Amino acid sequence: MKLSLKFFCIAYVIVLLSLGTAGMFLINTASDALWDSKSERVDSAINYAVDSFLSFADISDVSEDNQRKNITEQIRNFSDSCVTDVKIISAESAPEDYLKLQDNTGFSKFTKENDLLIMENVCRVSAGTDTYFVCIYSDFTYEQNYSRNLRNGYFFVILLIASVSGLILYILANRITKPLNILADTASDIAAGNYGKTVNVKSNDFEIINLSDSFNSMSVTVKDNVEKIKQEAQKRDTFVADFTHEMKTPMTAIIGYSQMLNSYELDAEETKQAALAINNEAKRLEKLSLQLLNLYVLGNEKTEFDAVSLDSISNQLNSTLKFLSQKYRVLYSVNFDDSSVVANRELLLSLLYNLADNAFKASDENQTVKIYSKLNSGYVTIYVSDSGNGINKENIGLLTEPFFREDKARSRELGGAGLGLSICNKIAELHGTELYFVSEKGKGTTVSFNLKTGGEANE
Repeated sequence: MKLSLKFFCIAYVIVLLSLGTAGMFLINTASDALWDSKSERVDSAINYAVDSFLSFADISDVSEDNQRKNITEQIRNFSDSCVTDVKIISAESAPEDYLKLQDNTGFSKFTKENDLLIMENVCRVSAGTDTYFVCIYSDFTYEQNYSRNLRNGYFFVILLIASVSGLILYILANRITKPLNILADTASDIAAGNYGKTVNVKSNDFEIINLSDSFNSMSVTVKDNVEKIKQEAQKRDTFVADFTHEMKTPMTAIIGYSQMLNSYELDAEETKQAALAINNEAKRLEKLSLQLLNLYVLGNEKTEFDAVSLDSISNQLNSTLKFLSQKYRVLYSVNFDDSSVVANRELLLSLLYNLADNAFKASDENQTVKIYSKLNSGYVTIYVSDSGNGINKENIGLLTEPFFREDKARSRELGGAGLGLSICNKIAELHGTELYFVSEKGKGTTVSFNLKTGGEANE
């Protein structure tokens, strides 16, 4: 059998199998992603509807039909666009299958309505002594039709490609038997910067096989070395920037209290408090430096966690934030539960300080930044909330990206480098948690994260 014919047969089978297998995989993946994305939006919508209803129930009488109708309309207006309808049904009007649900549980099911595929999500909640059912309806007809059309279209494309590719492969088979030309073209691509590109030469000649193997090995080695150099350079740049930014946190408090000691006549107690704050921040600066060096340079030392009292964190945070409050002319409050959490004290203080600093910068004069916690089963949620500028919804997902600044002019004016939330996010990851942002433009931002509750804290 001629080499060109052999290549044609093998290549043709590979093309068909690859297209068939890969295509179906991609179609299934795309369809699943579309359904999953819509389902996630629906889940968020039902959670929002339940939370909103319970919030209204706390401040108003939801047993009245008119009041419940108004609440339903408000929830519907602010729900995700995937929601086609919202209903709040009392227990007296609920279908029998609804009544089988336990409190705070629900179910979802698909139904057909006039050729439409509707997902119904139901959640049972209690408001006082009354029981209600929050129902969210979403139209999945588009997703169903899209998946069906995608598969039908792909089968047609496969038939077309099978015919066209057979002809093309047969014509090209004779030409692709020149491996040296392939090597030359690939070498040109690598010279143009496409590192790591390799060739697949089919030949019985020892010289060609040896040459192609050596060529591929060289190309992969070059790519690996270039990537290593880029990664190392990026790591060094990121470390230097993050480390410098983080060093400013305790230094600001130290400078502020030292200026206070130098510029004002303080009584003995005030002097002692200022000196103690400077001492605490200096120690934190020393420990934080070692932590950051281990975190960004060594990379192989495990961060130590202890049971940390939130009361002690509150005391140190209060003394540290006084200077920021005076600097930005913004009020603040720290209200933590009487509990302890599993954390690294220095990194937790750094995280809270950075979040508070961002909240101060986003606030107008005489507004209040609130730092507080809520004790849950097995964990504590810590919140940093302000009533300042707020964040555009499309930018919330970018907040923890290094150097991202939504308002670049204001950030430069206040000395921001866009690294604070990036560092906060890394500290949160070290604690096995993540930052959650809830914000509305012009109405403020709330950042929260969860920490496991600890045992007896070391003061």
